[in-house]
Amino acid sequence: MHTPNESPSHKPLKVLVIGAGIAGLSAAIALGKQGHEVVILEKSQFAKETGAAIHLPPNCTALLKWMDVDPTTFGGTLLREIHRYDSKGDLIFRNDFSDVRGKWQASVFREHVSPSTPAPHPTGKSCVRWLFPMDKLKFFDSKKDPGVFLEWAAEDRRVVAYPCANNTIFNLCAFMPSSEAAVPEKGDWQASTETETLVNAFKNFSEGVQEIILQAKDAKCWGLYDMGDLTTWSKGCAALLGDAAHPFQPYMGQGGAMAIEDAVCIATLLSSGTTVEKVSSRLKLYERARRPRVEEVLRYTRMNGRDENDESKGARMSPSDMVHFMNVLFSHNEIEHCSKLLAAESST
Repeated sequence: MHTPNESPSHKPLKVLVIGAGIAGLSAAIALGKQGHEVVILEKSQFAKETGAAIHLPPNCTALLKWMDVDPTTFGGTLLREIHRYDSKGDLIFRNDFSDVRGKWQASVFREHVSPSTPAPHPTGKSCVRWLFPMDKLKFFDSKKDPGVFLEWAAEDRRVVAYPCANNTIFNLCAFMPSSEAAVPEKGDWQASTETETLVNAFKNFSEGVQEIILQAKDAKCWGLYDMGDLTTWSKGCAALLGDAAHPFQPYMGQGGAMAIEDAVCIATLLSSGTTVEKVSSRLKLYERARRPRVEEVLRYTRMNGRDENDESKGARMSPSDMVHFMNVLFSHNEIEHCSKLLAAESST
């Protein structure tokens, strides 16, 4: 996100958004809602699908509603429960969200902003994802128990499934060692994966999981990468947000939500009437507002990405600990948070 200096005082800011991903589009919508003039630059022609489903947690949906975006209008599915199974299919944890839901709400440019940025590094794990029609899932009654997040986990691999498209389709993600996956070239996450690769990787899992894998169609594989912290997220009237500032692995389903929170934070701090002279200091305030929360969510994401029972890197989060953190995570409202910071800044 870059705010040029030619915008006169007391007029809408002229904002240039580089990249039409989740962060860029959210920033454009949020800044437009504040009355600013926004132009988006995007190199992709969006000629092919780039994703199947995305997790929109309550800390994200509250902000989407502020932007007049309602996930239910495009097939958003409410998660009601989380189930975790071992690799044999035995249920080891189950949690119903109904009791706590009331407490919830609702490229090149990086180097310019933060020189000598650390390069992303492989984690040794890959993710394969595909879609599975709910009515073909014989051992799970989606009509009786809709909105359930499922996971089957073994020592160094797991399969997760969550509903989308009005609870008619499961989005499947299989996490496995990259040494066993047909890992594509770095950056290519549209590469197809042979079903045989998945079958071999999860041959010791329950029959139900193997049934899903055998029917995997058009599965895509990509290697998972992590990255160290940037020295800064902003420089003058330019700022990084979303994956450009803090790429996430998918183990907590918070990458998209953090990008949207970034966008709304910037829009809140660059409220209607903000002059160009204040943009640089407001973007510094944006970084102060966002860094602690992002770093905390990154820490828990990495923790949840650890292998089962692998004490060498520390234990993975227990299911109950993950639900507890989700409750803390979902209670945050970025608009309220940034508004308080802005009020405190303005009073000094």
